[in-house]
Amino acid sequence: MTALSVQTEKVAKALAPTVRELLLKEIERLAAEKLQEKPSRAEADIMAACAAVARAADKLAAAKYTAREIPARRALERAADALGRAMRKHGRMPGDE
Repeated sequence: MTALSVQTEKVAKALAPTVRELLLKEIERLAAEKLQEKPSRAEADIMAACAAVARAADKLAAAKYTAREIPARRALERAADALGRAMRKHGRMPGDE
């Protein structure tokens, strides 16, 4: 090893904790900014459709083995179809490239 490389290693080791702290603070700042962003129209549509599917699935689970099961199953199918349409509309459907 040359004297220059030994000195460079010492400087790098000395700077590492400071640089790490700066990077962590910047990552936290970027993450906080991302959380404050308003979701796009596509994300809002897809999330609303996902919520509808979840509600329909819950209703179907509650209606199992009752007279309400068939309508609940149809409602779940309609909600799933609507989710598929929303994902295709916004180009987010896997396999539809």
